[in-house]
Amino acid sequence: MLANARPIRFLGSFVTGGVSRRLARLRRPRANSSIVLLAVFCLVGYSAAASAQDADNSIWMDYLEGRVSSIEARSRDFEPGDPESRRQLLEMLGLDPLPPRTPLLARTTGTVERDGVVVEKLHFQSLPGLYVTANLYRPAVIEAPCPAVLYLCGHGGVKENGVSYGNKVHYQHHGFWMASHGFICLTIDSLQLGEIEAIHHGTYRYDRWWWLGRGYTPA
Repeated sequence: MLANARPIRFLGSFVTGGVSRRLARLRRPRANSSIVLLAVFCLVGYSAAASAQDADNSIWMDYLEGRVSSIEARSRDFEPGDPESRRQLLEMLGLDPLPPRTPLLARTTGTVERDGVVVEKLHFQSLPGLYVTANLYRPAVIEAPCPAVLYLCGHGGVKENGVSYGNKVHYQHHGFWMASHGFICLTIDSLQLGEIEAIHHGTYRYDRWWWLGRGYTPA
């Protein structure tokens, strides 16, 4: 009778459940301990890697500081306007000797005024037949001479419905800010990335190294 009694089954089920719960409680700290140990090992490994990286950075910082000190020492001997230093700079840019100066033939094609800033849309020829498109930003009211900025654009561009407006439009907020703060800012399109499109990376991307023989210079 006792073997067939339901309380025995109930008790067994209860005990089994109780044991399962107790085992689960006992297992959880072990799992948590494994996670903690794993985290500790990761932190130790990260700390070792960070220390090695700091050592590498220290070597580079010492080298760079030495180079900066050397440049600063030489810069104290530099005389502004020194013709030989200027010539060496132009030679490094591939511009020595400089080409003869030619008329710019600048032409303003339109004007826009907004919020105290005037934008003049223009183009000029830096060399005969080489057109440079640009925007000139200036205060609408000028009562005294203004400082001027020549703004060279990055690689951003604006193109709508197949029409290129040049990378100068991508950076127009910079010129507008300068004009609103009393500057005159001439923002010019980059060659090949302006309103007149062309191949920009012709040398290393398209192997047109003969460009160098035609006088191409990154300047």
